[in-house]
Order: sequence, then C-alpha cells, then structure tokens
Amino acid sequence: MATIQEALAAAVRHHQSGQIAVAARIYRRIIEIAPDQTDALHLMGLAVRRAGQGGAALRLLARALRLDPAMAEPRLNLGNMLRDFGSGQGAAAAYRSAIALRPGLTAAYESLGALHRGQGRSAEAERAYRRAIRVDPMATEGHNGLANVLQERDALDDAVAAYRRGLAIDPAHAAACNNMGIALRGLGRADRAMACHRHAVALDPYFAAGHTSLGLALQEQGCLEEAARAHARAVAVDPGFAGGYANHGNARLNQNRVNEAVTGFRRAMTIDPASPDARRNLGMALLVAGRFEEGWREYEWRLRCKDAPTHAAMPKPRWNGEPLEGRRILLHGEQGLGDALQFCRYVPLVAARGGRVLLGLPAPLQRVMAGLPGVERFVSGQLPTDAFDLHLPMLSLGEVFGTQMDTIPHRVPYLTAEPDLVARWGERLAGLSGLKVG
Repeated sequence: MATIQEALAAAVRHHQSGQIAVAARIYRRIIEIAPDQTDALHLMGLAVRRAGQGGAALRLLARALRLDPAMAEPRLNLGNMLRDFGSGQGAAAAYRSAIALRPGLTAAYESLGALHRGQGRSAEAERAYRRAIRVDPMATEGHNGLANVLQERDALDDAVAAYRRGLAIDPAHAAACNNMGIALRGLGRADRAMACHRHAVALDPYFAAGHTSLGLALQEQGCLEEAARAHARAVAVDPGFAGGYANHGNARLNQNRVNEAVTGFRRAMTIDPASPDARRNLGMALLVAGRFEEGWREYEWRLRCKDAPTHAAMPKPRWNGEPLEGRRILLHGEQGLGDALQFCRYVPLVAARGGRVLLGLPAPLQRVMAGLPGVERFVSGQLPTDAFDLHLPMLSLGEVFGTQMDTIPHRVPYLTAEPDLVARWGERLAGLSGLKVG
C-alpha cells in the first residue's frame, strides 16, 4: 500500500497534468486517513477552487493554516482567492503574511503588485513588482507587471524596456509581447508594434486580446479589411469577448459598412450591456444610418466613456427640453471645434424656448460665432455654480430636440462674418489672381 507521501506525490502529478478530479479524490482520501495532513488540505483547497467551490476552498486553506500557521504558500493562495472574491484588504494581508514568513517568495510580491494595480494604486504596485525583481531578477511576471504599470502611467519607453527584460527571460510570453506592441504603438513605432502583435498571435493562436490588438494596429494603418478579419478571429477564439465585437464594429463603421457595424456593437452590448464605448459607437453608427431616435439615445453614452469631457458632470441639473422661462442655460462644447460649429445651429431654438444662453466655447471660436442669434454671453473655463441654472452638452441638443433627418436645423447661413472684416479682406484679396478658397 502506498504511503501518504507517495499518494500525495501521485495526486500532485495528476493536479499538474490537469486531472483535477483525480487529484481531488486522492487528496480527499489522504485527509480521511490523516486529517492533519496540511499539504493535502492546502492542495485540496486549490483543487476545489478550480472546480468552482470557493467557500469550500477557503475553509480548507484556513484549516491548513490553523494547523501550521508558518506555511507561506497557503497564505499566498489564500490571498489569491480573497482577491478573486473581491476582498482586497484580506488579500493584501495574506500576501504580506506570506512575505513575512518567506521573504524570497517572489509570487507573493507579484500577486501584491497585481492587486494594487487592479486597485489603481500605481506607486504601490510598482514597489511590489520591483521587490519581486530584486528577490529574483528572473521573475518574468515581475518584469511584465512593472511594464504594465509603467505603460498605464504613459512612461512608454520605460515600459518597453521592462517588457524586453521579461521577454528575454520568457520569449514565448504572448501577453507581454502583445502589450509591448501596444506601448510601441503609443510611441508611434508602428512597424515594430505590428511585428509584436503578429508574433503574439503566432505564439498563441487562441489569444483573443492579441488578435484584436493586431486589428487595432491595422486600423491605425488604414488596413481596414485585414483589421476586421483580425477582430473576427478574436471573437472566433473567444465568443464571449465583448471588446472583439466592438472593435469589429469600429472597423466596419470606418469602411462605411454600417449594418455590419451595428451588428458588431449589438453583439458587444449583449455580452456587456453597460459598456459605454460600445453603446456610444452604436449610436454613431445608427446616426450614420439615419436611425435618429435610437441613435441619439445611444450616443448619450459618450458622456460615460473614459475620454468624456470633465465637464460632463455638472453641479446643476441637465436640461431636458422643457420651457426655460428666462432661466440661464450653459451649453458647453465637447470634443472639437467642428462639432461646436455644427451644433451651434441649435442655439436659436434653445433661446426660443425662453432660455438665456451661455455658450461655453474655446476663445478662438467665440469670435467666429459672435453673430450667432440667441447667445446672451460667451464663456470659457470654470463658471461659478450660481452663474447658470441648467446645462447641456452641445452634442446632446439633437436628442433633446428629437431631431430627425427632415428636422435638422437648416437656417443658412447660421453663422456670419463681421461686415468690416468681410470688407477688409475683400479689398486685400481683390487684387490677387487665381483660385480663392474660403
């Protein structure tokens, strides 16, 4: 009959080869024979966690640690489970306990770094990853984790250097290769970035994020059909990858294949209904298709995107189209000068509903719009909260007015130049020959 140590060794072999159920049966039998066998309790906890039994896994690890509080690896794995269950404070305490027990346990520093990075605590994450590298200069995940933190901080040259160090240790690390490509794209090194993305998916053809990163790189180079194929491969290997469907939609929208774009965005929303980027882009596609009612509604999700203007959250109520009755309303620009020039056509309609319109625009546009009817005052920068009663982002005017194709405000011209400037430039240009544009 096999000894407990022989049985444990056999269970570990099954566990490492992916035969989790077989390993769990052996661990369970060992625990029945020797209830205080801490290694079996620890490893049984990992096995049942793989089977989705989180509560049982935590109880097994806690039992092992009660029997032998000096074990470092069970504390590390307890921290990983607590992190997965959303207990960041408990996870951090477990990682620190593991480090105190075994200062050379590299994985504990790496896991602590990943926890802090997920919490947005960049400086603490960097410290943890650097400690992992000091303990073990060959710690691949330490180098890659550090690189990820540096990339998120826009220290892209340093990030690329860290990715290179990690890849020198593990050249087959597809995620690190892909992330280095993203950093290189940020530095404008398109060819090298493309090579990284292609190499990442060659290393792991089932790496969905790698395929969609390749697709994004191709989009940036204007290779839209190849980009769409890359995004299609991403969702083929991972049908639950919302970002792949959304990026496929973006590629198709850039090709003006609007119906396919709408399909992609809707698939993304089915998987992740709260994705503001997918819903904003769906709104754009629907507006291009002339489906205004739903398009305006979905386009409102732009205000929840990470790149939304900071003034999207205002201390005063948003106007929803009701009569204004002399109240002051701040209409504020959003994305660029062109959008403001297009949507300023709504200002007279707002004034017609009784509004005293404050138009928030960059200074260069204020002179251009000086003759726009309905503006009481142009403003820029932060306003005191008592300066206005209501607000509305300018690109929301289409939704508030329920604009359809045949109701787009079309009073032409809605902007006029200053008469003395027209006369002055007319004199200056009169003597010039050739084509005059403007």
